[in-house]
Amino acid sequence: MTQPLAVTVFWIAAVLCIVAELIILRSAFLPPADVSEASSMPHSPRGAEMLWAVIPAFGLAVLLASTWRAIH
Repeated sequence: MTQPLAVTVFWIAAVLCIVAELIILRSAFLPPADVSEASSMPHSPRGAEMLWAVIPAFGLAVLLASTWRAIH
């Protein structure tokens, strides 16, 4: 792959990953919608939901930084 094409593909992938991670973080940190008490769906603790959102965000940030260094 040529260098300009690799940089373009990198930035497209980086933007898509950032958008996806922002959506995941938004869903984890926003208060849950009002759900009726009769709902039989079990809920996980908020801390666990936030942890499952923050760990991938950190991993993607590390991957972004290491890929950027490899390209340049």
